[in-house]
Amino acid sequence: MNMPTASLRECTGINTRAEASPLAVTRVLRLLRILADRPAGLALTPLCLALNAPKTSVLSLLRGLTAHGYLQRSNDLYELGPEAFSLGASLVSARSLDVVALPFLREAVARSGETALIARIDRTADRLVYNPIFESTRTIRYAVPVGTTRPLFASSAGRVLLAFQEEAWRRDYLRRADLRAMTEHSVTDPAQLARIIEEARVRGVAVTFGEVTPDVAGFSAPIFEPDGRVNAALIIAAPIERGRAVADALQHLVMELAASISGALGYRAGPESREVATNQARPMPQTRRSR
Repeated sequence: MNMPTASLRECTGINTRAEASPLAVTRVLRLLRILADRPAGLALTPLCLALNAPKTSVLSLLRGLTAHGYLQRSNDLYELGPEAFSLGASLVSARSLDVVALPFLREAVARSGETALIARIDRTADRLVYNPIFESTRTIRYAVPVGTTRPLFASSAGRVLLAFQEEAWRRDYLRRADLRAMTEHSVTDPAQLARIIEEARVRGVAVTFGEVTPDVAGFSAPIFEPDGRVNAALIIAAPIERGRAVADALQHLVMELAASISGALGYRAGPESREVATNQARPMPQTRRSR
């Protein structure tokens, strides 16, 4: 439902029909983002430059947002106000992985034609748990019940989750884990697994072909929480021959969408993560959607 012009004017201080537009709303959101990144505040002129907008328009927004407590003014500087922090706290409380990930899982299925799911680490059991799951619409597809568990060492998601745990915990896991082969292709040598896990950490993606289930390929990337921890991974799973045929595309896609989920959760990449992001930024071949 569109907000009536009068209500928009009341909330933001926008006074003209031209300003009561999607552009004005976009400017409000950009303004809040800019000031969130500059907690010391900014004056009118640098805000106009940052928004690439005339002073009259920006000043109108500033006055309206200040009047309603979303901004506060100290001398010539504008800062976020108490209502902005209250709104932010409400958004954070509603921003669970289950809610945030759903549109990206749908996008993964739509763009790849394969099943997409989230794996969460269970450190107590040394396993991962699948939930939620969006199945492919193809007749032949990867399907697994919600709540299914897998050992961490064998699956693409488990290796991603291991890659981004504390090094001491990861080493201890490889010493204590029951590295029993699940298929003839499973890697069970601790030294080889350590190399594979380190490669997953550097590349930001892990891939398996038939190591958990003989006829399934898995492509996984980490989901970062706002503080940088990794407790979950995004997976795209496909029948093994289809997965092999478009392996590069599925790797790029899972990295792209996992990074989008991380961003939606509030994660902002640091220097080490930017290196991984650089690896993710290579052009992604287009995959054919299922029909």
